[in-house]
Amino acid sequence: METPRILVQADRLIGWLAGLMALIGGLGIAGLVLITVVAVLWRYGFNDPIFGISDLSVVTLTIVAGSAVAYGARHGAHVSVNVIAYVADRRRLRWSDAVMRLATVAITGLATWGLFTKACGIEKACITNNFSIEHRPFYWFLGVALGLYTLHVLVQLLIGVWHFQGDDPNEISD
Repeated sequence: METPRILVQADRLIGWLAGLMALIGGLGIAGLVLITVVAVLWRYGFNDPIFGISDLSVVTLTIVAGSAVAYGARHGAHVSVNVIAYVADRRRLRWSDAVMRLATVAITGLATWGLFTKACGIEKACITNNFSIEHRPFYWFLGVALGLYTLHVLVQLLIGVWHFQGDDPNEISD
């Protein structure tokens, strides 16, 4: 049974977006390395620590972490322990996969919604300590990353339901 074209296209788009997140994360890592080298050089080489360098490190690390979540989800880099396979047959495994993917979509979808709507409201002082960089855009970036993860799992769920009687192309392998 062939996967519907719309699911294949959605999966490709998610793959492309995960690649874009990897590029952003890679630039973030390069920036974090540069910030760290400059901070160490100034602190220990010139004995003159840079004011606010920790603020730049924290917001850059937020970008790296968000990118890693999205890219890691796409490429199976997150930890997966399949102990149910030792005690359940194939039919039960298919049901448990569907239930877990549905639960994952619900939880990550709720977290995504929370990052966009509830994190760091106007009434809160959500800024970095030294430079007063507002946290909100970084929460939104994390929301985009988690939203991409949610879409990835949703597409996996739909493909798994489509192939419920056959082989799930997204099944975790041992």
